[in-house]
Amino acid sequence: MTDAVDLSTLLSELAARFPPEHPLALQPPAGDDAWAPLAARFPGGHARRWYAATDGQANRLPAVDTHTFCSLSEARRALEIADAIRAEPDGYWVEPHWLAIAADGAGQHLMIDDRDGRVLSVAHDDDHIDVLAESPEAWLASLQRDLDEGVLVVDATFGLIDAAELAGIEARREARRARDEPGPLPLKHKIGLTVCLLVIVVFMAALIWLLETNR
Repeated sequence: MTDAVDLSTLLSELAARFPPEHPLALQPPAGDDAWAPLAARFPGGHARRWYAATDGQANRLPAVDTHTFCSLSEARRALEIADAIRAEPDGYWVEPHWLAIAADGAGQHLMIDDRDGRVLSVAHDDDHIDVLAESPEAWLASLQRDLDEGVLVVDATFGLIDAAELAGIEARREARRARDEPGPLPLKHKIGLTVCLLVIVVFMAALIWLLETNR
């Protein structure tokens, strides 16, 4: 098991990769008193290792794929909600030994499995779980590697996001703007509009002449 110092270093190195206009501002570690209510439930050490490195973000800017690193108190609130859902007749696919480390504000979380250390992408309305890495250290190292290789970029809306995915999103936005914004009028339409205006002007002039002559 890699200790909390290594995880702290990886988080600090990742934060240093974010630009000044979109900082990844990390909180200091959560202390033992804050962790004490969860210690018996999460004895594996994996979840504790994360919160011994940082207690989430000091700002609300997205860090990874629209997710912001959450504080331990926010993770506890998410845990309470999951426990309540799990107690309902239909149960819940979110396991009791998973603890949130990031949230997107719409019910999606990144979580650590305290039994084996895996980092998971979990949606509240979909029981499909994506395994992002075998440990939080491996996950952070992969993020930095993908940044080095240009696979990931930092975006103001999404935080770290796949560069190809972002290019696709921007292409769709541009296509939508082009569809919604009127383009230049074709020449034949301009000619037709000019003819219509001339007809209207001639008609109005003739009507005025007719009214004047019949006075």
